[in-house]
Amino acid sequence: MADEAGAEALIIRGRVRDSLGVALPRAVVTLSASGGGRSLVKTRSAEDGGFTVAAPDHGDYLLAVFSPQLGSQSVAVRLEGRPVEVEFRIDVPGVVAD
Repeated sequence: MADEAGAEALIIRGRVRDSLGVALPRAVVTLSASGGGRSLVKTRSAEDGGFTVAAPDHGDYLLAVFSPQLGSQSVAVRLEGRPVEVEFRIDVPGVVAD
C-alpha cells in the first residue's frame, strides 16, 4: 500500500479550456499507457474545467482530452515522483487566439 506522499506523486491535475480561455466542463479525460492502447483511467472535467486523475505507477503516459464540441488533444506525461500539472487549450474552429 502506497503512503500518502507516494500516492500524491501519481496525481495528474489540470484544466481543460478552449483557445479563448473558457472552461470546458464535462470533457472526457483519459489516461493511457504511452504506447497507446486501452485507457487506464477515465474521468470528466468539472464545471470549472478542472480534473484530477491518479496513475497506477510512475512512468510515461498519454493524457488525452475530448470535447464533443471541439475535438480532442493529447500530451505525453512523465510521472517521476511528484504531481504533474497539465493545461489543455482546445482550439475553437474559426477563431484565431492571440
